[in-house]
Amino acid sequence: MTGDERTERPLTGPFWAAVNRHELVRPVCGACGVSFFVPQFACPRCQSTRWTFEPSSGRGRVHSHTTVYRPPTPEFVGPYVLADVDVEEGWHLLTWIVDCEPDEVYIDMAVAVRFVPGPDGRDLPAFAPAAPESGMPAEGTAR
Repeated sequence: MTGDERTERPLTGPFWAAVNRHELVRPVCGACGVSFFVPQFACPRCQSTRWTFEPSSGRGRVHSHTTVYRPPTPEFVGPYVLADVDVEEGWHLLTWIVDCEPDEVYIDMAVAVRFVPGPDGRDLPAFAPAAPESGMPAEGTAR
């Protein structure tokens, strides 16, 4: 994929456009109010097709994680931490944990979104350890 092709996709384009602006969004159902991810044609709770992308706080907690020592392709540099993050609004995102050593990541760790270049050079949402009081990335990390 080249240029802005990912923003032109009907279901996921608004998500990638927000990532390009360093904003985290998630689908929110207009009928039942549930936040969900990944974007899909109908709400997974009530099957309504009336949903929109809404801003997310970008704060969450590590639900589960694993350290990848043997990346699937050379574009990925190991080791890295792949995690399922429970985001504050009640949705999950499979993502990377950055700005800390793999052995420092733990279940229920407070994290905050940070946009980092992916293997193709385009930004992706990742999460970094959060400062306890603010929910923002810890001091010394970029956002």
